[in-house]
Amino acid sequence: MVIKGRRWVVPAVAVAALLSVGWAVFRETTPAAVPTAPAATTGARPGVKREPDVPRIDLARLERPRPDSGIGKRDLFDFATPPPPPPPPPGSSVARAQAEEDAATPPPVVAPPTPPPLPPMNLKYIGAFEGRKGLKVAVLMTDHKEVLTAQAGEVVANRYRVVRIGLESVDVQEVGSEHVRRIPLKGN
Repeated sequence: MVIKGRRWVVPAVAVAALLSVGWAVFRETTPAAVPTAPAATTGARPGVKREPDVPRIDLARLERPRPDSGIGKRDLFDFATPPPPPPPPPGSSVARAQAEEDAATPPPVVAPPTPPPLPPMNLKYIGAFEGRKGLKVAVLMTDHKEVLTAQAGEVVANRYRVVRIGLESVDVQEVGSEHVRRIPLKGN
């Protein structure tokens, strides 16, 4: 037999393979390892397959208490500090002793926190010049040898605001604080 159109060969083989796999999967076979009971004792007709017994769901077990397994007993908030113990009743001897102890000890003196030390300033004042309109411009240099210029009120290096420009010094304020520092004129 000669097939004129070869384009149908591959789909025909694929369909045949699918049919053979389907027949192998869905054919009715009885497992050899499972013994069957005689038809007279089970009350079933010969030739009819009997389904295996499916265990029934016992809803009465929902009412029974669960066994203590320890699973799910972890407290998610156990890391927190425990609550303070309840105060003793007002007329008890423990309450009187605690009141006497509180009266005998003075409250602790709380010192105000000291401000942190200021970080070292990484600016040097090189000099100043006046523009045509009479505006003074300060010339500053960073520790990376970067030259910066600013007028009074401008921010330099995203950290310092120039407050006042003098002949021999410049006043600089750190942005975000009230501390004003004076940088003297440096030669070379």
